[in-house]
Amino acid sequence: MHDVVVVGAGYAGLCAARRLRTAGLDILILEASNRVGGRTHTSHVAGNWAIDLGGQWIAPTHTHFTALANTYGATTFTGHEQGDNLLLTNTSRHRYTGQLPPLPPHITALLAAALWKLDRLTTRTLTTTQAKQLDSTTVATWLRRRLPAPHARRIAETVLGGELSVDVASVSMLALITAIRSTGGIRGGIEAETTGHLFTHGADGPAQSIAAELGDAIRLNTPVTTIHHTKDEVLVADVRAKRVIVTIPPPLAGRIHYDPPMPAARDQLTQRMPMGSALKTFAVYDTPFWRTDGLSGLTLDLDGPTTFDVTRPGGPGLLCTLITGRAAQQLTELNTAQRKAKILQSLIRGYGPQAAHPTDWKEKNWTEDPYCRGGYSAYYPPGVLTSIGPALRTPIGRIHWAGSETSPQWTGYIEGAIRSGERAADEVLHTEPEFKKRATPD
Repeated sequence: MHDVVVVGAGYAGLCAARRLRTAGLDILILEASNRVGGRTHTSHVAGNWAIDLGGQWIAPTHTHFTALANTYGATTFTGHEQGDNLLLTNTSRHRYTGQLPPLPPHITALLAAALWKLDRLTTRTLTTTQAKQLDSTTVATWLRRRLPAPHARRIAETVLGGELSVDVASVSMLALITAIRSTGGIRGGIEAETTGHLFTHGADGPAQSIAAELGDAIRLNTPVTTIHHTKDEVLVADVRAKRVIVTIPPPLAGRIHYDPPMPAARDQLTQRMPMGSALKTFAVYDTPFWRTDGLSGLTLDLDGPTTFDVTRPGGPGLLCTLITGRAAQQLTELNTAQRKAKILQSLIRGYGPQAAHPTDWKEKNWTEDPYCRGGYSAYYPPGVLTSIGPALRTPIGRIHWAGSETSPQWTGYIEGAIRSGERAADEVLHTEPEFKKRATPD
């Protein structure tokens, strides 16, 4: 019998197992796919240059991720920030600097006031009544009330929907506030993606290093479909253990057959907490030619993807695009060539005819990934967070929960996944007298 079985070899599962192994426990990770890293996934383009098909940014405030990267010698570089940003629509193209796109002064004031109000909500202690009111209101409804100017509202919907990987009509205001609060404020999430660092050899590098340390304590290609739990032990697939930590996304955790069944709140939560939709692509060029035109590579396309310059030092030019929510769902219905053509239209509008012919092309549609079924993370529709939301982290007998969604800090980020795994490991270490003794030897 193992001490602990961990379900999932993403950052949450790997960091939970690493901490438990350090405390002297016998652990085993069961991973459904053929790789570790979860919602990080490093691939390569011509010349063996790394690209991150999943999570990629690390910010100075990501202290746990930074510590992990330093431990394993994972090098990073600062993303390209110099030059003008672009705001695109199907009929217009505007260059701008700073965080807010160009708008008439009175509309800029409205947008700034709405963002200020949103930021204020993240710092206030909400009463139960206020929380329920916000939880019953969609982000789209809240924006309509505070941003009567359609163009300003569209910008806010694009930015906020992109942060949550879901259309703003599908997610509650309380869920948005909770997500923003987890990053330390509205500026924190934006800065993490616009001024954060990127990994030279890919964001799953530390995950690969942890996996190498754990060795045969990881079983790949081993989906977990059943967990039988009693007051004395758990049976995870065919593996017996004293405890189990489930780290896979909530909707997938809900598909596991539990015997006895989960309490109603937990069961209902995983049914009502779907994954967002995310599609990520990389266009590769001989050089980052847009820089010679004084462009940063950051483009906000109100009718298409958000684009970032993620060129590695000394490498070919790389434009990364992120498409989320309904737009990602619509592109999923197209074939690969049609999707590529659609996305290239946006790049051509932004960067001219040179963008029409990339030398290489990579894409990852996370909604089709059988072991994620979406990205970046799961979200709370209206009414869920205040009613059954607490069931997300509450242990059930010998079953514990981790994963980025369960982290109060940096929810939906790699940093959140790491913190959740370490928190779940500490939780387990304090459950069994035998575990406590091993964790604090005489």
